[in-house]
Amino acid sequence: MRPGLPLLIPILFVTFITLGIASYKTLLVGTLFAAAFSYGVFKGEKIPWKEREFKFIKEEHLVWAFLISLLLIVLQIFMIRRVPLLDSSARHLLNPRLTALTYFLGVPSSVYLFSKGKKYSLAYPLLVALYGYRTPVLVSFLALGAAYSERRSFDLKYLVSFSLLILVGLIGIALLRGDAISSQLIRIQATTSVLDVIIDRAPWHGFYHGHLQWAGIRSYFLGGYSPRYLVARFLYVETGVSITPTLLGGMYLDFGVFSILEGFLLGIYYGMISKAESLLLKVVYYTTLAYGIVGVETGVLDLPVYVFFFIGFYALIRGKYSIRVTRVG
Repeated sequence: MRPGLPLLIPILFVTFITLGIASYKTLLVGTLFAAAFSYGVFKGEKIPWKEREFKFIKEEHLVWAFLISLLLIVLQIFMIRRVPLLDSSARHLLNPRLTALTYFLGVPSSVYLFSKGKKYSLAYPLLVALYGYRTPVLVSFLALGAAYSERRSFDLKYLVSFSLLILVGLIGIALLRGDAISSQLIRIQATTSVLDVIIDRAPWHGFYHGHLQWAGIRSYFLGGYSPRYLVARFLYVETGVSITPTLLGGMYLDFGVFSILEGFLLGIYYGMISKAESLLLKVVYYTTLAYGIVGVETGVLDLPVYVFFFIGFYALIRGKYSIRVTRVG
């Protein structure tokens, strides 16, 4: 594994809120959160654990997951008879559960197949771009880029080329959606201002006390308020609006200053799983890393993301338990 890659998350987070002209209080809390996250990464890299593969998952299962994800994209486009990438008003017609299932199946399967040298895996980010959302495209490219970087020695030209590819892709999506490029900086400032309000208004011990992050699971199965809708309610924004709170915002609304501890635990997770050697666990690492980087703006508040983190944490706990059993034995 390429060392230190998870540190991109706290670095990008501090850069994001700095560009967003965050308040002094937000910068202080955000810097403490980033520092705890970074410290967790360093600690996690030193924690030993024994890898145990998920033997019940075969390559053919991931091929089928990949094909189903592509089929779901085509099916949704056929059902609404419009292409959201070309007509942004059609995005609300997409079925959110089918869309989430597309992401859940498509990202890890395409990364796995890409790591196995299957070039047709690149069809996923190209097709999922038809949904008209930037996040799944960026997550896919980041996860594929992490997998690609593992197969080559570090070369600045590869890093620059890949960064330019992502930039061109995002600009292209923005232009097709009719967004102005200058609006992206305004978007950063608007999202940072949301974090400013959250940190300024929320009690030091949190407001939702875990209900906000739990809503990411509950709303998928039972309906009801989504996490970003609960953020909007806290801000007294009109009904029907959802708001992205940055990586820290959702955690702070739930647990206040204890969100710094949550950042530390996330850092430990990334530090430990970055040492994975088996391809399946590497795919989990690449996927959660990509979602963590994108979550700097959007937050980590969706069920598919939770599932990937759960799988990763389960693998680490099982691996740590195996070492203890071996030592006792």
